[in-house]
Amino acid sequence: MSVQLDEHRQLLADRKRVDALSRAIAAIVAPGHIVLDVASGTGILGLLACRAGASRVYCIEQSGIIELARELARANGFADRMNFVKAPSSWAEISEPVDAIVCDQIGHFGFEAGIVEMIADVRSRFLKPGGRIMPAAITLHVAPIELPTLRNELNFWTTPVAGLDVSPAATVAVNSGHPLSLSPDALLGPSAPVYVIDLETVVDEPIHFSGSLIVDRRGTLDGIGGWFVADLGAGVRMTNAPGDPDRIDRRNVVFPIDPPVNVRPGDNIEVSMRIRPSDLLVHWVVTVRNGEHRSSHSTLRGMLLTREELHRTSPHFVPRLTPRGDARRTVLALCDGGRTLDCIEREVFGRHRSLFRDYSEAQVFVAEVVTRYTN
Repeated sequence: MSVQLDEHRQLLADRKRVDALSRAIAAIVAPGHIVLDVASGTGILGLLACRAGASRVYCIEQSGIIELARELARANGFADRMNFVKAPSSWAEISEPVDAIVCDQIGHFGFEAGIVEMIADVRSRFLKPGGRIMPAAITLHVAPIELPTLRNELNFWTTPVAGLDVSPAATVAVNSGHPLSLSPDALLGPSAPVYVIDLETVVDEPIHFSGSLIVDRRGTLDGIGGWFVADLGAGVRMTNAPGDPDRIDRRNVVFPIDPPVNVRPGDNIEVSMRIRPSDLLVHWVVTVRNGEHRSSHSTLRGMLLTREELHRTSPHFVPRLTPRGDARRTVLALCDGGRTLDCIEREVFGRHRSLFRDYSEAQVFVAEVVTRYTN
């Protein structure tokens, strides 16, 4: 089975999620509205907008799932009202301003699936004055977490494997956010709302917040758990909060601390986070009992960046095209509005024959370039 298709099956099978989105769209989309569905996937939000009376819906999606979305639009009788744009949202263009923008790229913690940069961009380019955005706002929540399973996974890297030292991986593990489904039993104390992303005004810039958490039971602090509560508009909310009766089927995220800290009721935990949403960079500092224990981590240290990649991003690096890069430049130069694809394929195969085992490989190479950079 297609992994991508199964991912969307799970999203559509989440009845609480679909019900919340359906109720919100029915409330904010009026007959005759023009709607933009960003990162539309199967087009479910666009279909719901059509059902609510939208006269036109623009669905922007960069993956191949867009072809299925076209079929679903046809199967539900909305093909004449739904327009599909296959492109990253920042590259996409539509022909008219819209009354509403809908999107569910919220992620586990409220920002990491791209919603901040997507909405900031399309809102400025396409939304009419006074237009609506769904979700209107996303509130980030954090809580102190005890999770022995996570602790065991982190400790794995401190133990030799077949007599070999694997401990360098421990640094990566403790500087990564871990998507996990948290139960209420994992919480060492009540959660706190720490930041509101207002999607009607948000711009793609760093997020910073600090908050205080109070421990209400004895245990071991393994990290800070995070989740979201999304205001979809018209009084409709959607959340993945542990224990919430309306919780959707979406994991949370845990930011570990190293080493874990034994805590007792009444202990104060200070949490500070700095987030760069578009780069998925999170820096978290956790302080227990007024500085008695302090832990600082960053996903920058958890990224598997190679020395080759870092070398090529140095301001002093002098780039030079590889043979395949030169062949890609040839493809782009031949896309002059006059040559057919067949002509370009034969020309590229002739000029760069040493790169390809046969003509079919050249065809695949050209297709990868033209499908991304031409229309």
